[in-house]
Amino acid sequence: DIDKSYGLAPPISKERHEVLLVDANGWKVLDRFLLNDYEQGLSLKTMALTEVQENEGENDGEELSSFIIVGTGNLNVDGEDSECMGRILLFQVNEGDDDTNITAELSLIYEKDMPLGPVTCLANLDVDNKARLVVGAGQEVTVEQWTGKSLLQVGFFHANMHIQNISLLKGFFLLSDSYDSLHFLVWRESDKSLTLLAKDYEPTAIFASGVMSRGSAIAFICHDERGNIQLLQYAPSDEAARGGNRMVCRSDFYLGAQTVTINSHWCRSSLLCASANVTSSWAALQRQEGFRSYSDENKRFGVHFGTIDGGMGTIVPVSEQVFWRMTALQSIMGNALECQCSLNFRMWRLFRRTSRRGACQSMERRKGILDGSLLFRYSELPLQEQEDFASAIGSTVGLIMDNLLEIECATLIL
Repeated sequence: DIDKSYGLAPPISKERHEVLLVDANGWKVLDRFLLNDYEQGLSLKTMALTEVQENEGENDGEELSSFIIVGTGNLNVDGEDSECMGRILLFQVNEGDDDTNITAELSLIYEKDMPLGPVTCLANLDVDNKARLVVGAGQEVTVEQWTGKSLLQVGFFHANMHIQNISLLKGFFLLSDSYDSLHFLVWRESDKSLTLLAKDYEPTAIFASGVMSRGSAIAFICHDERGNIQLLQYAPSDEAARGGNRMVCRSDFYLGAQTVTINSHWCRSSLLCASANVTSSWAALQRQEGFRSYSDENKRFGVHFGTIDGGMGTIVPVSEQVFWRMTALQSIMGNALECQCSLNFRMWRLFRRTSRRGACQSMERRKGILDGSLLFRYSELPLQEQEDFASAIGSTVGLIMDNLLEIECATLIL
């Protein structure tokens, strides 16, 4: 017989995850949706999808439906012996009932099982006035179209890696993996296909990736496990591209911190930042050089990111003239200013190589990213030192301060 006076076995707890709808004013939980056993949410996005009927060939793309889309991963009771699968859940927020004092509630509109793997990332593809859902599940990228009742798969791509993140720019896809670096794809609306254009052959562990541009030039930013930032481009005419199949590394930079997400933002000019209303903004644009031709300076998109130690950083593109002026200033200041804790400015920002799977053994360091933490110390220097540094690079204090102001305004994301 069991002596119950000594107590029984502790109860076995069961962990279940939920989707919560929270009021931003007071952080009150308005509604919740309970996931299945051994299921947890891996991605969540709010987006609008175009409703296209299955029996209609084309649609004007004007009917949009807003959803909260959740991607999940499900590992059943068998544990690692069974294959991990996922689900796509489409929610809409409806107004609550006044009698029950519920202001809003979650309504599950549709769910779809994904036997390809866990749904690790979601994105919104908007091409030719049609907004579709892009799903990264395991090694598959699928393009789903909303028909009003269900999600219909209209395109797919099978990668040789586990897809961790998807970044979109118009019809271009950037896939990243925590072990096999980057893949660059293009979506063709005519035959609804995804085609691989190029990839990075270095087996780099990518933690975050993003897209930045200036005019017609597009560059891809990636951050690896050693705290490095790399800038890559798709350049088919370059000899290092191996006939266009390889993404070419243009520059590298040691960040010194870890980040898990990189987002794009439009770079505003200093004239727009100083304007107070619509009229003054329009007058500022008319005074700006190259306004009639809509120069590349007005078509810049940078990236911003947060670090796991609580920091915030931005990377913005600059013109070639400003880049070489700031490069000369950075070299002069790196030699003249006193280093903190005897850490050399140049050595601190050098690319950290890794020996994992022979990665980066033959890569040369490419210095093409300016160190803003060093350059912005110029505005804190005495006037005499500012004039000495400016004359050393053949420039003026006013011109350098204008360039720094332009860079600072381009980093604003609000």
